[in-house]
Amino acid sequence: MTDAYELMERAEDGGRGREGAFDREAWARRKRDEREEVFELADKAALRVNADPTARSGYAAVMAALPGHSATNALLVYAQRPGAKQIGDSAYWSQKRARIKKGERGIAILEPGREYVRDDGSIGNFYDVKKVFDVSQTTARERLGRRASPTDVLTALVMRSPVPIEPQEGPVEGSVRYDAAAGAILVERGLGDKRLLDGLLTEQAHAFLAGGDPSYDRDAHRPQAALAAAVAAMRLGIPAPEGGIPAPAPPGAEPKEIRNALNGARSASADIAARVGEALSKDREHDAPTR
Repeated sequence: MTDAYELMERAEDGGRGREGAFDREAWARRKRDEREEVFELADKAALRVNADPTARSGYAAVMAALPGHSATNALLVYAQRPGAKQIGDSAYWSQKRARIKKGERGIAILEPGREYVRDDGSIGNFYDVKKVFDVSQTTARERLGRRASPTDVLTALVMRSPVPIEPQEGPVEGSVRYDAAAGAILVERGLGDKRLLDGLLTEQAHAFLAGGDPSYDRDAHRPQAALAAAVAAMRLGIPAPEGGIPAPAPPGAEPKEIRNALNGARSASADIAARVGEALSKDREHDAPTR
């Protein structure tokens, strides 16, 4: 019978030399190869999302379900588990008193490691590969997504707008439009609720992306604003604005440029969902019956 200690030694042999000493170079090489493989997967996913409307819709759903994750990790999750709703490592699921189902394969994402100083003096991060699992890969129950009424969301968007909303007597280009020079959202009077809701979602994304810059380039950020509005709508459980999601970056863009655009959209969508979510939560508290 094989000795148990011999089995342990074999299991550890991946990072050790023939004499059993820890082989740091082999371990570092293995980690580096693993990181490069994961970054390559993220790059391929970014190119696909930029080129394929169906992939963009799928990616937007993952971004909406996992708002706390970077664009790169959302790309990695989409590439490996497109329908993911809630992810965590084995320790996370253990805390939830759930088990990983037998035979399930972990989803590789990137986790910031130790910092280092670049040649230009700026601070960078090394990244480590981390394996996580979706709720569907565990014995945990899937949590229900948020479902808000479009009317309540519209009210919250008006009450919690990041910039003034100014109704106009005359026509407004696009009916609802963020004016960077004025620092306000201009709105035509007489719009239906759906048109107003879609417009405010998109234009509040523009307001976030502009960051108060009066020279904000609206056309350059149009794809990011559209994606942000769609993700925020999904997050809130309402229909996304009509018109689809354009490519986040120009044709032929490098993966890094695409990821940067996706990160901008992620931040804008998170801002909208947080403001609306806070308003809805306070409304529920106000409406709750007293005992």
